[in-house]
Amino acid sequence: MLLFSVIILAIIQGLTEFLPVSSSGHLILLPKILHLKNFGLAFDAFLHLGTLFAVVIYFRKDIVNLLKGFLQIDKQYSKISYAILFATMPVVLIGFTFKSFFASTFIRSVDCVAYTLILGAILIYIAEKLYQKNEDMQNLSIMQIFFIGLMQCLALFPGMSRSGTTIAAGIFMGLKKDEAARFSFLLGLPAIAGAGLLALKDMYEAQSLELDLVSLFLAFFVSFIAGFIAIDFLLKFLKQASLSVFVIYRILMAILLLLLF
Repeated sequence: MLLFSVIILAIIQGLTEFLPVSSSGHLILLPKILHLKNFGLAFDAFLHLGTLFAVVIYFRKDIVNLLKGFLQIDKQYSKISYAILFATMPVVLIGFTFKSFFASTFIRSVDCVAYTLILGAILIYIAEKLYQKNEDMQNLSIMQIFFIGLMQCLALFPGMSRSGTTIAAGIFMGLKKDEAARFSFLLGLPAIAGAGLLALKDMYEAQSLELDLVSLFLAFFVSFIAGFIAIDFLLKFLKQASLSVFVIYRILMAILLLLLF
């Protein structure tokens, strides 16, 4: 039963971290529905590191190019590499400043998550229906990238979804849907890494492990595999399909939660 819970929660984290359906919302709610145990800070840290590793492996070529741009080795990528760091600042500042607020019982309540699932669905729907263009992320201006970074702050509310808000923002800025998802994942690298490091810091300060190392590394591996599959699926899916399936899913999940709880 222990390993079953570890695997299920790792799959949930890996898939929902990248699909626009909210990972934090699912990790709050599905354990309630399935009666799964909360395994604590160490478990959260290994889940985040697993999904971070999925992004790094999948986008290794893009990351190398961004690093070259940051170091001025390849100036073609300089603007976008610096802009990503610039656009990450709002979510870092707001997240740290209001950490206790976003961790509060009210913000993480079932009602709040249900309503943010609906709000996120409306945002995605409006973006896709009204702002379809065909730009590549290389054509984004620094202010456009900063706007997408600001929208990432909405993901601090469980249920909004980091990928959902940033993909919608990318579409608002004229990106193709699959290109908006690709940029969303690259923009999310610092945020996902920060969440993992923060969880590791909290785990170190707590000086306790609720799971053995074998279970923790299993969580890391499963969330990595699930995350990699989710990234690959979404990028291919958005080349030819609509985001409406995620809009419907989010609304149905919100209604189900309000009815059940």
